[in-house]
Amino acid sequence: MNKSPKKPVKYTSSELSELERLRLENRQLHIENDYLKKVEALAQRKDAQRKKNGPSSKS
Repeated sequence: MNKSPKKPVKYTSSELSELERLRLENRQLHIENDYLKKVEALAQRKDAQRKKNGPSSKS
């Protein structure tokens, strides 16, 4: 099966602006997601450590 090469898509300036905005938003959301995953992992680690050490009078 021979695939013909795709023709380059030509975007208008408004489409390029929207595409760039969406790429930036996507990047920002990926960074936020990674950050939240790290916070959750730290919270779970702290909770596991608290359970391992047993109940304490400190809260």
